[in-house]
Amino acid sequence: MNHLHTAEQPPEQDADSKGSSLERMLRVLDLFTEENPIWAVDDMGTALGFTRSTIYRYVRELAEANLLFQVEAGRYALGARIITWDRQLRLSDPLVRAAQSLEPSFPQWNEQQVWLICRLFKDQVVCIHQHGNLFSEVSYSRGSPRPLFLGATSKAILANMTSRQHNQLFLDNPDEVRASSLGQTWDQFRRTLQQLRRQGYVASAGEVDPGVYGLAAPIFDGDGKVIGSISCVRPIQARDDAQEAAQGQQILALAQDLSQRMAALANRPKPLG
Repeated sequence: MNHLHTAEQPPEQDADSKGSSLERMLRVLDLFTEENPIWAVDDMGTALGFTRSTIYRYVRELAEANLLFQVEAGRYALGARIITWDRQLRLSDPLVRAAQSLEPSFPQWNEQQVWLICRLFKDQVVCIHQHGNLFSEVSYSRGSPRPLFLGATSKAILANMTSRQHNQLFLDNPDEVRASSLGQTWDQFRRTLQQLRRQGYVASAGEVDPGVYGLAAPIFDGDGKVIGSISCVRPIQARDDAQEAAQGQQILALAQDLSQRMAALANRPKPLG
């Protein structure tokens, strides 16, 4: 029998060689965004470079797992299992639970303000809980991924990452660093982050959402590793330079309390049965 492999591989085999099946299915799910919540199957295949048979197989498997559902013939949206997982996260995440227990002690610095609790996931900052309201919607609402280099919410996390992480981020993201007001060179970038880390809290205005001002402090796990931040976002007109240092210390104390409560909840034994 002739086992020679020719260059004329079936197109589907070429598509299936690009990473694991799980990785490719996750790429399908990543297509669904606020801007594009519904996709036709053929459009998914075109966007990802998959053959028609491959994309139909993936969509079928994702739909059977309730990760996608058919809203009309050949068009899909995210499925019920994702909604169920989101509810589970809201109820079980120790950081969300710790934040909810602290809400009564959040200072009321302005009639219009939103408190945001964000987690670091690899190199993205994602809001997992919010409390309060603003006249204008902020882009850090729950589930919104944000860049690591802009805004007090993210910079409070960035400043407390390790020097090795800083070095790698600087090398991997030169354009983002230059646009972040954190420094144009490695030395400037490193010194700015050291200064923010020593200060403890971070303030910024209009970096992510125009017309709003944020004040943030980092949250740490039980091993002292930064895992997120707590921030208060207000209209930019509410910024009071004379009060900023005192409010910064207040939010820093809240972040420390939140870190301790989260660690206690994370280490609490699970009930049996």
